[in-house]
Amino acid sequence: MCNDMDYLFKPIVLVTGFGPFANHPVNASWEAVKLMDKDGIERKHMIEFVPLEIPVTYENVDEFVPALWETHEPKLMIHVGVSSIAKELTLEMQAHKKGYQRMDYLDKCPPNHICPADGAIRMQTRLDIERICKEFNDGNPPDEKSSAVVSKDAGRYLCEYIYYRSLSIDNTRTLFVHVPDLQIYSAETTARGLERILDLCLDQLIEKEAAEKLNGVSLEDED
Repeated sequence: MCNDMDYLFKPIVLVTGFGPFANHPVNASWEAVKLMDKDGIERKHMIEFVPLEIPVTYENVDEFVPALWETHEPKLMIHVGVSSIAKELTLEMQAHKKGYQRMDYLDKCPPNHICPADGAIRMQTRLDIERICKEFNDGNPPDEKSSAVVSKDAGRYLCEYIYYRSLSIDNTRTLFVHVPDLQIYSAETTARGLERILDLCLDQLIEKEAAEKLNGVSLEDED
């Protein structure tokens, strides 16, 4: 009974990938996310790992993302999308409120090309993604095929749109990762890389929680 109750109250980590669109009938982001080692992640971090596929439409993002935050109250939210120009795992630093002029899978754009979520013109994640990339690359074994880089341009499409949506809710525990297409990294290689990024994100959050307790300051109260 105790184990059942422990499971019910485990923190949740959500990782989303996108469904098919345009020149990506098989989306590398979802192909990788669904191959992440759910059992291994849950055992390692004592969490519940929830992978989700998101349709490539603005309306779906507007509907699903706030509901996911409200329902699951995730400890960490990682959104993943494919980029035709990415050569490495690309960690996005920021997202913008305006400029969404590209049509989605249903040939629609948001009204006035603006994300309706409340927030500044530009929002940044408060995860230290430069540190994550450094630790990722420094910790690569000799035979590791993937590497990670930082980006400040998420592309003003569904990838940046979903990122802004989540950042507007909680930018202390939100990340977006662009992944290369399947001709550059296999789905398995990308999945292993995403697992390492998840590990490093959780390490940072645990450090911040420990600092909060030590200093009596919440993440939301930081400057």
